[in-house]
Amino acid sequence: MNICTFTILPLVLLIYYFCLIIYITINTLFCQYISLTFFIKLCSIERSRFYQFNLFNISLFMKKFTFLFLFCFVLIFFLATASQSKIKSYYSGDAINFNGRLYIGSTNSDSLELFKLEGRSLSPILKIKPFNERFGTYGKFYDLKFSVEAGHLFVYAVSEYTLYKYEVFEDNQIALIKSDKNNYWEWYSRVDKFGSDLVTISNKGVKVWNEDLQVINAYEISDSVSSYNLRAYNSENILDIQDNYLLVFDRSQRTNILSIPVNYKKNPGNRQAYQDDNGDLFIVDDYYTKKFDLAGDLVASFKHADYPGYDVSSSGANNYIYFSNGAGLVKLNKTNLKEVTYRWTTSLGGPAGWAMGLKVVDVNGDKVVLFNGSNILVLDENLRKITAVEVSEMMEEVSSLENLYLNLDHNFGAPSNMITLSGGGYLPHEQLKINFSGVSSRAQADYRGRFSQKLVVPDLAPGVVDIKVTAESSKLSYSTTFRVIK
Repeated sequence: MNICTFTILPLVLLIYYFCLIIYITINTLFCQYISLTFFIKLCSIERSRFYQFNLFNISLFMKKFTFLFLFCFVLIFFLATASQSKIKSYYSGDAINFNGRLYIGSTNSDSLELFKLEGRSLSPILKIKPFNERFGTYGKFYDLKFSVEAGHLFVYAVSEYTLYKYEVFEDNQIALIKSDKNNYWEWYSRVDKFGSDLVTISNKGVKVWNEDLQVINAYEISDSVSSYNLRAYNSENILDIQDNYLLVFDRSQRTNILSIPVNYKKNPGNRQAYQDDNGDLFIVDDYYTKKFDLAGDLVASFKHADYPGYDVSSSGANNYIYFSNGAGLVKLNKTNLKEVTYRWTTSLGGPAGWAMGLKVVDVNGDKVVLFNGSNILVLDENLRKITAVEVSEMMEEVSSLENLYLNLDHNFGAPSNMITLSGGGYLPHEQLKINFSGVSSRAQADYRGRFSQKLVVPDLAPGVVDIKVTAESSKLSYSTTFRVIK
């Protein structure tokens, strides 16, 4: 989704002048017609000559009109294309609480972007694109999902046929742990957690993975409108919004067990329903926010401002839900859907805001993360703004040219021996910090993001130690092992 923020005014002016030109042209020809008719009556010109002359003027007018129309169409096309190539918008992403810190991520810019809430500011952690070693080009990330496993924070991301797993460290460093590229041409559009299960979503269905990136289960369920609509909050059901229906898929029976009609003005793409721990279903269409039980009966409803209904979400830590409808956010009591508070967000985080994707995370109270068109907006439980980060112009960014790697000319050695450490996958010309089991040194990557550095083996006890190389700007890091002998 793109926002042509900087072309709205020129397009409005262009349409205005276009209409003005048409008006003047028609008015002029009409005046000519009246004058000519009057002249004909005075001079008794033959009627056939009058028709010929009149048809000539109509033909001339049509040529002028066609030329003006084509000119304006081409101009609008180039203005919109130029804007779309530079400006991206945020409409989806993920957020998580890790050790009392709020982490936020999005791939709407085609890059993997990670942020961390520090005080009242959203600090960027990383912005990278996948590198295609075969063709030497950059790809695009399509989706991401945070996951806490054994006390560590990971982020999974998908790009074309590949699933990536990164570890995110609290000092804002990130490391690629593993990746898996399928050989059966399945293009992943999303990655998510269905309950506790890691899943990928494609037009071929849903695949369930373990933490070692091995497929352990699969479901033949897909959404022809938008894979974004497929959600699950437990191990029993998968929710989908399709063709003006909320569908509930039973994972054990492998079939839809419930179909609830809803009301969208257009195709319901980029919509999200929610299911709480009690099994109750929540959805916002273009007119109402609704609560259903698993029998499909309507329990409660709330009429909103008739804007497109997008996401419904809750932290699960209290009795409140939140929903987005383009113009803003509304907080409701989860039991009866009574309004608690609301906030217009079209200009709260910056110009051209449009409230779509929504994540609610319990971090010392609800933190509401809104993917708000031109910005990512963070609000507290009372929908008061904490901070926002605006989308930047998407010019070509500096990225690594290959995957991270490290090589040693010797994998073992005694203290005081000289070894050579080489590696790549870092950003061109960035400074690197080498940590040889607590002994620090520095290096610099070349124009390809590669480096080679001689190291002296420190005076360490015999055994296996780590050598870690961390980039100072991109925070990319990679490590290898070395055996110290006597």
